[in-house]
Amino acid sequence: MTIARSEIRTILYALLALALSPLVYYLLVNLPPRFSVQLTGIQGLDTAADPDPAAPLTTVFNITLHASNKRSRTTWCYRHGEAVVRYAGFTLGWGRTRTFCVGAKDTRDVPVVAWADGVGLPKPIRDRMAAERRAGTVELEVNVKLFAEDDRTGAEPTWMWCEVGVATGRAAPSVATPCSGFMSKIWAADFAPNWMLV
Repeated sequence: MTIARSEIRTILYALLALALSPLVYYLLVNLPPRFSVQLTGIQGLDTAADPDPAAPLTTVFNITLHASNKRSRTTWCYRHGEAVVRYAGFTLGWGRTRTFCVGAKDTRDVPVVAWADGVGLPKPIRDRMAAERRAGTVELEVNVKLFAEDDRTGAEPTWMWCEVGVATGRAAPSVATPCSGFMSKIWAADFAPNWMLV
């Protein structure tokens, strides 16, 4: 019994499709949530223009973390997380996220408050911030680290970084800024070094 060349090709294509189906499912059907952040309130940055470079800052940042799970058929849960607001590499505020889940084909807004008391910035950094304020926009970086609730939900520990331009001179919240993300179970344990990358 001989098998035609076209039948062999069909069998090979079927085997290849079967082997790649888990990858296709992960990449196209069960994608992780997309995250973005929005700063809805800021206090304390106006004192950065103080001529005394030794004057410490007391800052409060109201952050809304938007989680969009429209690309997935799985609920993703996170037991807690951390949010850090930075300017030019200097930490201006820190806070923790609460436990939350975002359902399949759903979205979720998670409020976070990051704050700090007694933040010291070198004079060149204060001058740079003051110049950006005069120009109308201060560029901040928001880093968020989320820990998965457990392995059964499919969620993986996620680290994201978001560049947020804050318009000065008005009370309106910033635009929601998409975040770049990184997922890995390697730093899932709380004892792993902060911001560990592979």
